[in-house]
Amino acid sequence: MKREILTGIALSGATGVVLSALPEPLAKGTVSILLSVIAAIYIGFSLASKGGLPVLKQVAGAVFFILLAFLGLWSSWWFLVVGLALHGVWDYLHHGRRGKGVVPRWYVPFCAAYDVALALFVAVVYGMR
Repeated sequence: MKREILTGIALSGATGVVLSALPEPLAKGTVSILLSVIAAIYIGFSLASKGGLPVLKQVAGAVFFILLAFLGLWSSWWFLVVGLALHGVWDYLHHGRRGKGVVPRWYVPFCAAYDVALALFVAVVYGMR
């Protein structure tokens, strides 16, 4: 599990490098899209689980995070920070180590680490402006 966490943190660092090279409005749009895609991935896991992960619960979660993504895009970076951080918590608390047999074991710690590390990056680089 340590490798998955370190990989998530490293990938969020690479994401941060790319974001830093973009004009701020484009970086904001990119983070908004990332949050939306990250949230929607669990809908795919749910459909693949054949009932192991309730679809309605995954859709409700995705809608919540996509709403935060739009609010972040249209308003403050802090909505994106909160969305990413909460998605990291959602990953861990909602899917934990089990993954209901369809979410790969490595994915939850990887995604949680990526989400939280990227939230910290966005907070420090963009939220503090």
